[in-house]
Amino acid sequence: MEWLTNVERMAEWIRSWGILGIMGSIVLNIIISVAGVLPSIFLSGANAIVYGLVGGFFVSLTGEVLGATVAFLLYRYGLQKSKGLKKLEKFSWIQHINGASRFRKGLAIVLLRMNPLIPSGVINLGAALTTISFADFLLATLVGKIPSMVFETFVGHDLVYLSENKSRLIISLLAGSLVFLLFWKREKSRSS
Repeated sequence: MEWLTNVERMAEWIRSWGILGIMGSIVLNIIISVAGVLPSIFLSGANAIVYGLVGGFFVSLTGEVLGATVAFLLYRYGLQKSKGLKKLEKFSWIQHINGASRFRKGLAIVLLRMNPLIPSGVINLGAALTTISFADFLLATLVGKIPSMVFETFVGHDLVYLSENKSRLIISLLAGSLVFLLFWKREKSRSS
């Protein structure tokens, strides 16, 4: 597990694969997404080191979206095969979401993807429980993942090159903290 959190070692591993490193990184991102609990920021940083900020962003975004898609499809397939889990469809929040318009379902996924408090695996599983279409889930995931991938790419990269990018890292962390605090405060006021 230590190699998964060491950005420089992960970058060396990706680089050692040559052109196949892109595929290896995407496959690793899919595994991280299906597992649902592993952080991907280190992989995003490694991709930025190997492929540059723009290239690394696109490799990470591709891996994240494909990973979320595979997880969504696996969860939905598993839920359809499980008779016990069919009872979950009776929960009021699932019925509420299923009764929403197509646009609102998609918007909910976009906003949840932008919320740093909610793990991606929870969003994938929650969406699999609803009637959101695969195409709508895919589009909403793509749109919602862009801001988080920008953040992860910059922070992961700048942590390795701290001496060169202190200002940008500080700005990125402050912006990320602000988003975190806004969502946290909103969630706290909802539960009160």
